[in-house]
Amino acid sequence: MSVDYIPKYVTDAGFDLPRLLNDDFIQPIRLLYNNKHYVSAAKLLMTYIDSLGFLEFGDTGENTFTKWLETFADLKTVGVTAEELWEYRNSLLHMSNLDSRRVISGKVKRLMSYVGTLPTNIPAESKDAKYYNLFALMQAIAAACSNWIISLNKNPSKRALFLERYKLIVSDNRLFEIEI
Repeated sequence: MSVDYIPKYVTDAGFDLPRLLNDDFIQPIRLLYNNKHYVSAAKLLMTYIDSLGFLEFGDTGENTFTKWLETFADLKTVGVTAEELWEYRNSLLHMSNLDSRRVISGKVKRLMSYVGTLPTNIPAESKDAKYYNLFALMQAIAAACSNWIISLNKNPSKRALFLERYKLIVSDNRLFEIEI
């Protein structure tokens, strides 16, 4: 049985996609971050990007995570690449560490997040690793979501695909609860 979430997000102005994304993804990330569960917030942020890639490109067998980032995000402000974030994502989600196979082989730098201001005695980058500001990444993804939503609003066929694909997204907000 599926829960019809659409009526909750329809307003006089139309479909409120930002509120849907906030309820299903951004609010849980914010709760984790604000309660100093930074690794868990980063893990959920990586899952969010995975979901956005699926919503935009479908299940194509290609790397929709990096494709979505390269299409919609400006990561220069964070100082990371989509490829580095992909390896970071793989490490975090699959092993809860920072060393994917490509990091271990030296093909991609290890990413390490920080919150606040990086101390001056810690270099932001070395030959095999670099630090990035987690909050700056969250802001870059938020800006990328704005770009993505604009592209959806310009293309009715993309909106229809979005609605079809979103039915497969699982979230706490839309779980069907049965009282016992």
